[in-house]
Amino acid sequence: MASFDGKVALVANAGSVIGRAVVKRLAADGAKVMAASSDGSSVSGATKTIVLDVAAQASWESALAGTVAALGRLDILVTIASATYATPKPIAETSLAEFKAVTTPNLEGAFLGLRFGIVKMRELGHGGAVVNVASALATVGLPGQAAYGASANGIRMMTRAAALSCADSTDKIRVNAVQVGLIDGAPESDIVPTLPKDLALARRGTPDDVAAAVAFLASDRASYITGYVLPVDGGLMAA
Repeated sequence: MASFDGKVALVANAGSVIGRAVVKRLAADGAKVMAASSDGSSVSGATKTIVLDVAAQASWESALAGTVAALGRLDILVTIASATYATPKPIAETSLAEFKAVTTPNLEGAFLGLRFGIVKMRELGHGGAVVNVASALATVGLPGQAAYGASANGIRMMTRAAALSCADSTDKIRVNAVQVGLIDGAPESDIVPTLPKDLALARRGTPDDVAAAVAFLASDRASYITGYVLPVDGGLMAA
């Protein structure tokens, strides 16, 4: 089990099913956790909660500053993308507004978290770890969810680019991602209600499976890992 004693984490979209599991896991491993969500609702295990509009620059800057002011530092930042079309929609029938309603909170939200999270970690001067959570649909694709797949793939590639930039800056900030498959309660389980016949592990994953992967990448056990996209998908992408 990773130890985060003395570490502080900010988890965005903490009210989602994966966000709640991540907060619980990081707290159980010793971190002080700021749980951020659109309504600021309480999350089990969180030290404090805060309102965060992931699509707004000022809200990110406020959340990051508020985390440091309240908890003393910032060592871990977790972003979680979960916005999808309410119902599957062919791309030829999708409006730009509908596309942006998914890509703005997912891709732009992850960008703003990375952009200003890295700046804040650099100001503090003790390094850190960023973990972005996105969908395996970044790789496998699916009709009817073009914006979700596009935003997930954007997060995957942005993670790699940011990791290389941080490495070039020698600021001891690592950036990785977790790419989730069919997780109970997460958007993918609604998008793909029936298990694929060739799914290697032949079951849905749990939010705790994702939280364990996030905790590993955020921990010192992953100190030589950056720019990596870790699949937590039951073998979905191996088929």
